Parts: sequence; structure tokens; C-alpha cells
Amino acid sequence: MSMRPVQLAVSRTVSRGSVLARTMSDATQSHDHGNVFSDAFSRCVVHDEGTSPYFEGSRLESTTSSTVVSGITAQQGDTVDLEKSQTAPRQHGFFSSSIRKTRLRVLRTLATSIVVMGILIMGILSIYWGSFFRRENYLSRVSFWIVNMDDSANALVGPTFISLASRLATAAGSAQVEVRDASSFGYSYDAVYHDVIQQHTWGAFIVHPNATESLISALANPASAQDYDGTAAIQFVYPQAREPQLYTYLVPWVSSLDTNITAAFSEAIIQMVAQNSSYSLSAIASSAPQVLSTPVAINSYNIRPFDNPISTAVLQVGLIYLIIISFFQFNFFQPVHMTLAPQLKRMHYIIYRIATTWIAYFFLSLFYSLISLAFQIDFTRAFGRAGFVVYWMINWLGMAAVGGACENVALIAVVTYPPLIGFWLIFMVISNVSVAFYAIPLEAGIYRYGYAFPIKNICDAVKTVLFNTKDTLGLNIGVLVAWIAVNTFLLPFCIWFSGYRMQQKKVAEESKANLEKR
Repeated sequence: MSMRPVQLAVSRTVSRGSVLARTMSDATQSHDHGNVFSDAFSRCVVHDEGTSPYFEGSRLESTTSSTVVSGITAQQGDTVDLEKSQTAPRQHGFFSSSIRKTRLRVLRTLATSIVVMGILIMGILSIYWGSFFRRENYLSRVSFWIVNMDDSANALVGPTFISLASRLATAAGSAQVEVRDASSFGYSYDAVYHDVIQQHTWGAFIVHPNATESLISALANPASAQDYDGTAAIQFVYPQAREPQLYTYLVPWVSSLDTNITAAFSEAIIQMVAQNSSYSLSAIASSAPQVLSTPVAINSYNIRPFDNPISTAVLQVGLIYLIIISFFQFNFFQPVHMTLAPQLKRMHYIIYRIATTWIAYFFLSLFYSLISLAFQIDFTRAFGRAGFVVYWMINWLGMAAVGGACENVALIAVVTYPPLIGFWLIFMVISNVSVAFYAIPLEAGIYRYGYAFPIKNICDAVKTVLFNTKDTLGLNIGVLVAWIAVNTFLLPFCIWFSGYRMQQKKVAEESKANLEKR
């Protein structure tokens, strides 16, 4: 074959020509002529208009010669694509025996992945499903007070209500009732209200002091009892905002109790009137029939109502977004951290990571909190105008607590098994939602872990700000700070482990590349 262009190049550049000559000689003995030939020209190209070959991009043109590339003869004027000249892997059918080992390895990996995903799905989602399982069986954990202020010697309503309520509660196997001495509250409604707000009980039935006297007066003087209201006899006070989900179970129970109490009192009063000549059954029935039909009833008083629909977004789905935003911080900033990591001392890098993360959460929590302010959430009930700032700081600590855990896990998962990152996010959402959105007393005992989880404490703290429920900020902030402290302590170790594994992978790749070159 013609070598004239190459010889002209060699005559001008002896040193480069010698390299080319050696390379060409090797090419004649190699099974991969194209790679060697391409490498030779990439190192020894000589531009000579009209006579020399030239290398442009990945294409080699020869206008006056023919060459042998990968066993294919290129005649004068032909164009050879060097990329295509390299030996391409042969393609096979999926069931070909040539790829048997690869096929088995792929199928084994797929099967293992499906099993791992199945275990994670069943394990993580079972947490959420389990939080709903047989909740009605746990109503017995909830107890109400009966504060009987109608406790005179001749009292009828108070003692009768205590007897009926206790018997009905026991028969229903649901919420329990506990009789409390009215004198311990100084016969004060405000004292009872205070204890209910402070979560000493889930609710209280208050029998009014003059309940019996009012009923007897209406029976004796039906003509002046047209305005008699049986619901004034007993009041049920409860703080819905404490656990909105729990009261969806309890309020129907109270309504059922009210129906049974009213029916029992009505039957007893009719019998008493019929047997006592001092009362006129016909006069009462014509002038004040409600005294017979509804002599006693329960009037519910929601002392801390969950009265803003937007609060549902703040205390439920919004907290899921808080977890996701905290997690995304890692995805957004990790590439930035990696560019700076090689240029900083280890301790300086760790301090930098902690400081930038806290600064990021500071502003992200502000943006998150401003959404609630924009939609006119009332933050003034517990702390006045400072309420929004308190809410913001709670979200800041919450993001730092959740985000720190996510960052540490992500640092480890990225260099060990990256698919776990997605399941970790699902786990964080499910494990926190199951105990924050729903009442722990109505869940199995294992769910008491929620009292130590961040979202439950964020939720309780926000309820204090929005609804002026029991002030548990000290406890809630303490739990969040504990999470932050643990995550901050573990961060340097997670960074070291991540860097160590990445270095191991780099060394392994370099060793593999060197072996391939040999």
C-alpha cells in the first residue's frame, strides 16, 4: 500500500517520524490497528497543504494514499471514521448463551432489588396503616372529669348524672369518667376551664350548682317555666385544638351520652311527676313540655376551637412539605460543598458546612413561614405580635432537626446505596406523620415514640402559637435542640465516611483503568 504522505511527514520531522514508524510497525502486529493508528496520528500530525494527512475532530482524511484500519482497506480518496474503526461490542439476543453470565447477574440484581423494595415498602408503610388500626379500642385511655357543683343534700340532677354517666361509659367500653370534688376547684368554672386547657383532662362535665333547684321550680310552676332550658343543667367543656383528630372520635361519644342521659332523665321525671300529687302532669305538658321531654341535657363548650381551615395546611400537609424542603437543601447545596471541600482544612470545612446549613435553614424557614402569614393566619392569640417570630423560630429549629438527620443519612447513602435516599425520605414522612397528625392515645403503645420525634413537637408548639393551647414550648424546643445536637455531632463522622468511600472508589477506578491500559 502507498505510504508516501507518511514518508513526506517523516522527512520533515525525524523525531516524530520515528515515533510514527514504531507505532505503524506495532500496528501491523496488533489486532486493533485502528486504535494504534489513531493514537499515532493524534501525536504525530504534520500539516502540509496538498501532501500530508491531517486530523480534524475524529475524522482522518488521506487524499493520496490508502491505509489499513481495523482490517478494512481504505482506497485513495476514502474517508475513515476513527470512532467507528474501533472494535464495537457485538450485540446478542437476550437469551443468547454468549451473555449468559451477564444475564444471570442482571436478573439476580433485579430480584434482589425487588425484594429489598418490598421489605422497605411493607415495613415503612405499615407504620402509617398501623396508626389507624383499631383506634376505637383505645378510647378507654381517654378520661373525662365530672365536676358536680349540684351537691346539696336534696340534689337530684348531680348525683343522678354521675350514676348514669359512669354506668353508660362502662357499658360502652369507651372513654372513662372520673368524679372530681367541686370544692377542689372552689366551685369556680374558670378553675375547671384552666385545668382543661392545661391538659389535665381531655374534657370536663360540669353540673351547674342550681340544676336541681331550677328543675324542681319548673315542675312546680309550669306556667312560668316556658323558657326553661335543660341544656343549662350540664356543660361539657373541651379543647378541640389540642388534638383535632381525637375529638372526632370523642364528640360523637359525648353526643351519644347526651341522648341517653336526656332519655333517662325524661323517663325518671315523668314517673316522679305521675307519682307526686304536688305536680300536675297535664299542666306541665301543656305549658312547658320541654321540662318533661328534655329535663336535663348536655351543652358542649369548645374552649379552644380549631376554627381556621387554613390551620389544617399549617399543621398537616404543610409539615410534610417542611420535611421535603429540609431534604432538598442537601440536593441543592451538596455540589457547591464538593467544589470547596478539597481547598479547606477538615475542621474549617466542617464549620463551613454547619454554618451554611444553619443559614440556609434560617431563610428557608422564613419563606415557609411567610406563606401562612400571607394567607392571614392569626399569630396573636398566645404571644401577641411576637407570635409570627415565635412561629418562624419553631420552623427554623424544626428544619434544622429534620434536615440534619436527612443530610447525615444522605451522605452515607450516596456512597453506599443511593436508592436508599428516596426510602429514607418516605420513612421520615411516614414515621412523623403517623404520630403528629393523629392522637397518640388512640394508637398502639409503640407509637409513643412520637413524643421524641421532631414533627410531633413542631406540631404541638405551633398549636400553642395558633390556638393558645397548653404552653409546651420548653419541652418542644428541647426535643428539637436535642435532635440538632445529635445531628451536628454525627455530621463530621458522616462527612469523613463519605469522603473515605469516595476515595476508595476513585482508587479502585484508577487501578481498573491502569489494568485496562496494560
